[in-house]
Amino acid sequence: MDDKDRKLLNLVQKEFPVVERPFQVLAQKLGVREEEVLLRLERLSRKGILRQIGGIFNPQALGYRTTLAALEVPEYRLSRAVEVINSHPGVSHNYLRDHRLNLWFTLAVPPGKILEEEADRLARAAGAQRLLLLPIRRIFRIAVVFDLEEGVAGDRSTPPSFEKMIPGPRTIRLVRATQEPLPLLPRPFSVTARQAGTSEEDLLLWIREMLEKGVMRRFAGLVRHHRVGFRENIMVAWRVPEKRLTEVGQALASEQGITHCYERVSYPDWPYNLYTMLHLQKEPEKYLKELAERYVLRDYLPLRTLRELKKVRLKLFIEA
Repeated sequence: MDDKDRKLLNLVQKEFPVVERPFQVLAQKLGVREEEVLLRLERLSRKGILRQIGGIFNPQALGYRTTLAALEVPEYRLSRAVEVINSHPGVSHNYLRDHRLNLWFTLAVPPGKILEEEADRLARAAGAQRLLLLPIRRIFRIAVVFDLEEGVAGDRSTPPSFEKMIPGPRTIRLVRATQEPLPLLPRPFSVTARQAGTSEEDLLLWIREMLEKGVMRRFAGLVRHHRVGFRENIMVAWRVPEKRLTEVGQALASEQGITHCYERVSYPDWPYNLYTMLHLQKEPEKYLKELAERYVLRDYLPLRTLRELKKVRLKLFIEA
């Protein structure tokens, strides 16, 4: 990638224009022609650097329930367990991690389904010896943004609040359309609007409304972090005293390299209550130790990824 590629990817991650000709606006910011922007994005997509441009929704705002889940699966059952977990449409991420609880995945279920029952069914089918459910209690940071000019991960914008809504047929139709990759064409929203059975103007107004309400967290581009130099990533579970939780959560969320920071449910035999996702170009252990010392956090558990088993966009309402 050259400097223009890096600046362009920064723009599509942070400032994608929700207008009739978004690539023309990006071209003006780059000082190039619209055709060049489209050619660059097509090339970055072919190389697997740009995953897609599209709507990134808050599932909870649309009636979904979600959780992080961990399973303890014996080695001899692992292959079957991965097959079971990965086949579920509500599982978008699944990782093998270096811990006795070795399978870590995200699970989302639509309105009408019971999250705990679905997780328990998966655990039994996977032959797990233990299931740990870790739903979110509070979000401090959720923004998978990689600054390719500065070489740092994380985004310091405030996590948006959201309004819950009961999605009707029109909302479901528009969610389905806008969560798909935006076509790399001069007027891409007109194509998406036709697929959704609406007008371009109506679609753009709806996207802006969803962004304002927090139902859609961002309309943006997503990049594959390992293709742009952020090869080191590690999830960390922290045990933070309750009286310091807000302070530490806000502080860690503002640190470079941290793309996710959540307060999650804890248990007597699993006391970790704060979780961060750290993406760096090198030496995550060294940086992690610095963070622990800076915030005087002695009880933490690094959960390094041994293997990425599934990583896709969560598709909402695909069974509706």
